[in-house]
Amino acid sequence: MTAQETIPTTRLDLSDAGIWHRAVPYEEFARMRREAPVAWNERHDGHKGFWAVAGHEAIIAVSADTETYSSRHGVISLDDFDSAQNDARRTLLEMDAPQHAPMRKITFSGFSPKGISHLETAIRAKAVSLLEGLIDAGPFDAVSLLSKQLPISTLCSLLGVPAARQEDMIRWSDLLIGSDDPDFLDPAYADFPEDERRMLPFGHPASLDAFAMGRELAEARRISPQNDVVSVLANATVDGRPLTDNEFCNYFLMLVVAGNETTRHSISHGLKALADNPGEWARFRADALNPRLATGEIVRWASPVFFVRRVAMRDAHLMGANIRAGDKVAMYFISGNRDEAYFDQPDRFIIDRAQNPHMAFGKGGPHYCLGNHVAQLQIRILLEEMALRVARIEVEGPMDRLRSNHVHGVKSLPISLHSA
Repeated sequence: MTAQETIPTTRLDLSDAGIWHRAVPYEEFARMRREAPVAWNERHDGHKGFWAVAGHEAIIAVSADTETYSSRHGVISLDDFDSAQNDARRTLLEMDAPQHAPMRKITFSGFSPKGISHLETAIRAKAVSLLEGLIDAGPFDAVSLLSKQLPISTLCSLLGVPAARQEDMIRWSDLLIGSDDPDFLDPAYADFPEDERRMLPFGHPASLDAFAMGRELAEARRISPQNDVVSVLANATVDGRPLTDNEFCNYFLMLVVAGNETTRHSISHGLKALADNPGEWARFRADALNPRLATGEIVRWASPVFFVRRVAMRDAHLMGANIRAGDKVAMYFISGNRDEAYFDQPDRFIIDRAQNPHMAFGKGGPHYCLGNHVAQLQIRILLEEMALRVARIEVEGPMDRLRSNHVHGVKSLPISLHSA
């Protein structure tokens, strides 16, 4: 952009994790949707600024136009990385055509409704077991005892990770997603060089521990394949060749983190929404409302991933903004999910919201969340089992938010569940 060019701008630096730690800036996003659905966000920390896309329509346009807006140069961070760092960090998320489709196809069937149907019985049993230990037991932390436990159990079963490694999976995921949060600083990694961190997916050396477990599992599955996703990955071929070690490890790590975090935080935000809106929960139970609609409203309300990023490959004009080739473009799903033009009373939690074109899993492009069906299955089952057993959900203290500009995370949420 030139000095003479007048451009719409944000009033907050949305890259500042501290802003999100305090609260989601819903008022700023509402202003942006009215005045500047695509606005320039200047940074003053040595990184280049970026375009913040707040409007539902504009987000769909960016998502769908993969020739103009590329994923190859980073998706989960607003910081700048060079080509070597981007290549080393690349997961399925950071791939464009023609690389993306064949890599996604490797595990697509395992995450399809048919591919996950065998999990329903185990998910239901786990949900019931968790609830029976918590109902009428007094206040407890919903994150550590419920929200974390159901997704990690499901993910381990899906991937083929031994149940004994569940706590490792949770710890790695916390460290990778919480790298900007002082509560997740681990002294074991304190001296890890910054230039080496930038070569790792999610920028944290805990990835190396996850890689080691992934390689161990892959070696066993190449000898004796099982009915799990790691077996599929370990024995997969792309363009007639096996996956490289880097491709396998990064793919595995993406599944570990994405398969755990988004569902976990959706459940946590959902529990708080149900507690804050007791009338909606009472309606759900009394009227036997559609649990799939309720699941959709929970993921809209939670919007567990604030944004995903693209980089413009050519000059483009979008909703009044002149985007230059090389500019970073961040699609703020959490704003699109409150767009007044697409949602009736978007700031209300309506448990049977029927018109709900939410974009919590993405929208309008090939990067629609691979694990969306398994996430929705878990939330739906938990709602169904809670409806049979829980009359009232009560928040017992303040919710502790994750300090992150990317993930709408919850570190703790004290609640109590009161029996029906």
